[in-house]
Amino acid sequence: MESAVLSIGKEIVEGIITDTNSAYISSYLYRMGFDNRFILSVDDKKEDIISFIDFVMDKVDVIVTTGGLGPTFDDITLESVAEALNKGVYLDRDALDFIDSFYTRLYHEGKIESPGLNEKRKKMAYLIEGSKPLKNSVGAAWGVYVEKNGKHIFCLPGVPKEMKPMFENEVVPILKNLTNKVSVVKEVAFDINDESVLGNFIDKVMKSHNVYIKSLPLGFDDKIMNVRFMAFGKNQIEGLKKIESAIETLKKFIEPYT
Repeated sequence: MESAVLSIGKEIVEGIITDTNSAYISSYLYRMGFDNRFILSVDDKKEDIISFIDFVMDKVDVIVTTGGLGPTFDDITLESVAEALNKGVYLDRDALDFIDSFYTRLYHEGKIESPGLNEKRKKMAYLIEGSKPLKNSVGAAWGVYVEKNGKHIFCLPGVPKEMKPMFENEVVPILKNLTNKVSVVKEVAFDINDESVLGNFIDKVMKSHNVYIKSLPLGFDDKIMNVRFMAFGKNQIEGLKKIESAIETLKKFIEPYT
């Protein structure tokens, strides 16, 4: 299955903060056996979020967004995704009760000035119609999981300390039921330093093996070059078997050259 990741926030696209969420999510997806095709960052603009959803809906099976679930005016991810999916939003009573309790607890702990609900806090209780709420174990805003026409869309918070536990605790169990593959990665050093020559050999190996191979040049001062092999399999053993076969084939091409 294929996937895409979208990070939402003006502070990301303007370079004010570094987007670590996309790297975390995409690497996790790959380890689980998903082929991540896209990583994109967009501003907090409805038309941009909708355009991304429209763009990837017919290209991937899983879409993960991060950011834009909070109480401020520019937190518009859920309403934008809902519009892209031709769905509405609704006030989730469980989410509302949770938010009420969350801010009341913070008030009693002396961390904020007022308890309970206000309009901005209530805003976070509006979820996408037909979605499965994804609970937040750290912050106030819940995420959602929506399935439509065989596509799986997850909307998560942008704060990493909230996003990561939600992804691992709420999203991963769902994803495990969507794929029957795992990924395997192995790096090997070869006695060659000319990527233009090695690249020709890699092309030949990839035509006969279902393995992705990437050369990792260090420069012509080094006599060796690392090569990364990546493969999917129904388990680690199957994936590694594919890689070992590709390694042996590549060695046979390189040996006469060296």
